[in-house]
Amino acid sequence: MVKPLNLERGTRDKDGQWWNERESSAFIFVNFVNRKFAKFVNHVVSHRNHQIKVSSVNLRFRGTAVNQGFVKKIAKYVFAHDVQKLSVHQISRDTVCPPCLFGSKSLKHFTLICNTSKTRLDFPALTTLRLNCFKLTWGDGDGDGDLFSKCVNLKKLTLECFQVHKVFDIITPRLCSLILNQGYCSKTMNVIAPKLQNLTMLHCTIGNLNVSPQKLASFCYTSWVGLCVTPHFSNHGFHSLNKASICLLCMHDSYKAYKEEDARKTINMLQKLHSVKYLTLGAETLECISSFPDLLSHHSSPFSNLICLTIDYSMMENKDVAYKKVKMSTEATNFLLHNSPTATLIMKSPKRTHNTCQFLSKTKTE
Repeated sequence: MVKPLNLERGTRDKDGQWWNERESSAFIFVNFVNRKFAKFVNHVVSHRNHQIKVSSVNLRFRGTAVNQGFVKKIAKYVFAHDVQKLSVHQISRDTVCPPCLFGSKSLKHFTLICNTSKTRLDFPALTTLRLNCFKLTWGDGDGDGDLFSKCVNLKKLTLECFQVHKVFDIITPRLCSLILNQGYCSKTMNVIAPKLQNLTMLHCTIGNLNVSPQKLASFCYTSWVGLCVTPHFSNHGFHSLNKASICLLCMHDSYKAYKEEDARKTINMLQKLHSVKYLTLGAETLECISSFPDLLSHHSSPFSNLICLTIDYSMMENKDVAYKKVKMSTEATNFLLHNSPTATLIMKSPKRTHNTCQFLSKTKTE
């Protein structure tokens, strides 16, 4: 097992800094704040045992001019030694990350928590990518938005706290998992990923999301009531959807004035998941569609392959009260379960005190 050097506060160097040297699986550099410290770390890196392979680097820095130059030196060292895992966290937001961080022939796992950068990613071996606090402002059809074209082996992509102000394409031929978390896109986001199996959307506001779901096996969707933005799935339909989770959340417990448009969007989304086998609905999702029985009565049940339906109360405020109050209406029952009469219905209570296995006629409680 390779155990490269790790630096932590603990012992004093000749310039008065306290550090502790121990064996670990990575270099960890925290908060570069002065020239003496940068000089010290540069000395350590230059004189380490280069026969020991560096497997990962965790780089955390502030966006000062001193640290920008130091980051370039570290990046040069990292990529020269074929590091496979890199995590970069820029603490301040006043400057952008140096472009030198965005290209490596050997890097396989990359996490970037950083300010805006228009530099394209050049990681031909990369399989896992996480971008946090990233702003994508480049334009339509001019090639600037082609962020992932050189990440030809990318399989797992996570975009968090992102802002996209124009049409944005995610073209990744080998992508299997996509997570969109707390993001904003003012126009259209096109996901062109023929091997996509897992799609997660958490509190995202996207003008229009186009996804081709032929091989999608898992779909997780969470949004605030009133901000529900339904993904647009292509006409190919689902063929292998195994699990789906739909959860609408109220900003506070007193807000229960569900709008018909919210219910309509939710019903339309559920209809697109017609082939799902294991479906989980948040209690507020159930409450939303149950508030409009006339709307539900105009739709037949889309689920013919359903094995298990779970109603989850765990994310609601005043969970115990909600568990007793929120019930499934007759219209909601027919919409969700009419064409899957042997499906198991699980009511997932907040306390989760016991597990029993019962079928639809004897609702299961957790």
